[in-house]
Amino acid sequence: MRLFVFTLILLSSLSAHAQFGVQVSTNFNQAQNIFPAGSIAVEEDVDFSVGTEVALNYWFRLPKQRIEFLPTIYYARSGFENSDAHLAEYGAQMKVNVYPFDFLGDCDCPTFGKQGPQLQKGLFLQVSGGYALYDLNSGLGFDLANQENSQGATFGGAIGIDFGLSNLVTLTPVAGVRFGTSPYTDSGFANVSGIITDVERSNLTTFHAGLLVSFRFDHKRY
Repeated sequence: MRLFVFTLILLSSLSAHAQFGVQVSTNFNQAQNIFPAGSIAVEEDVDFSVGTEVALNYWFRLPKQRIEFLPTIYYARSGFENSDAHLAEYGAQMKVNVYPFDFLGDCDCPTFGKQGPQLQKGLFLQVSGGYALYDLNSGLGFDLANQENSQGATFGGAIGIDFGLSNLVTLTPVAGVRFGTSPYTDSGFANVSGIITDVERSNLTTFHAGLLVSFRFDHKRY
């Protein structure tokens, strides 16, 4: 958590000669618990409630092609249906945006200043890779049995479109999916006898839809 806050402050204090963005998203998580039942395993879907994610990014691009890079840090949280427990996710990603209809656009200026139809100059496809830490809390003031925080690499994809309000501000609706490569928790359950039940957890899949607000302060360059 301290590292996350430190990185957030560091990004916020960088020189104001580039583009920064803040994104708020609604998350829909999917995962499964796998319980042993004799010689077979029973899979049970985890009932997550709708979650929220807040992300901060920094922006730079290639000089001659519209391939843009967004180093991003984020915090996501979601609860569980009929439970006080919640799952927190701290992550860092490198997002890469490719503008297929304006790939050779060499104007190093915000979307508002580019020539052409909105779809052509604003639509992008995004791929991302990163790393996440998952922290499951019981919500009851104590840890779950045999709990260990899980962590692992993530990858995903998204689609979005930029709407330049001015050379300073761009609004970008984005929708996509993020896949975790590690179980969302390593915790187990204790039965009435206090014996920890062996439970396997699946990787976390997150579908997200949100709005990115970007600010560009290098106005002397365009």
